[in-house]
Amino acid sequence: MFCMIVGQYMIVATSGVKNGSVRVGKSDAVAYDVIDRRKSCNARPVEVGLPFETAWVYCVRRQADAQGVTLLN
Repeated sequence: MFCMIVGQYMIVATSGVKNGSVRVGKSDAVAYDVIDRRKSCNARPVEVGLPFETAWVYCVRRQADAQGVTLLN
C-alpha cells in the first residue's frame, strides 16, 4: 500500500472510485484519496478519487491555510 504523509494529511493510493477505492500500491494506483490524520478514530477520506498532483496540492494548501500562509500559483 502506498501512502504519503503531508502535514496533518495522508495521501493514499487507491484503485479508483469505480473500483471501490481499495488501497493499492503506487504502481497499481488509479486515483488517490486524502485522509485527515487528526481524525484518527474516524479515518474517512476528506477527498476521494483525485489525481496525485491534485491530492498533493489539496494537502499543501490546507497546511498553508492552517499556518496563515498564502500560496501563489
